[in-house]
Amino acid sequence: MATITQLPGVLDIEVGLGDDLSLLLDWDINLTGYTFEGKISKAGTGTITDITITNTDLAAGKITLILTDTQILALGAEVHGWYLRWTVSGNSRRVLTGAFTIKST
Repeated sequence: MATITQLPGVLDIEVGLGDDLSLLLDWDINLTGYTFEGKISKAGTGTITDITITNTDLAAGKITLILTDTQILALGAEVHGWYLRWTVSGNSRRVLTGAFTIKST
């Protein structure tokens, strides 16, 4: 019997406290028609921070995740969780998840 697994890929991210983040993600598919949602869950509180997602070049499979220094300062230096979800043709799934570590320098 075959097994099908549809779990998100793991991508851990580390940033410095007070830095801006701009992270280009390059998929090997055409993302035209897709919508995206990215969230960070603040450790211990459940507070959610939205990740800004820029459609850099959807036909070439490129999006950019953006967080400002103000957002990163508000989260604080610790390990949080994050995810990226995409939706196409009414179907939605988490495609990436992982630790979002903010380090004080």
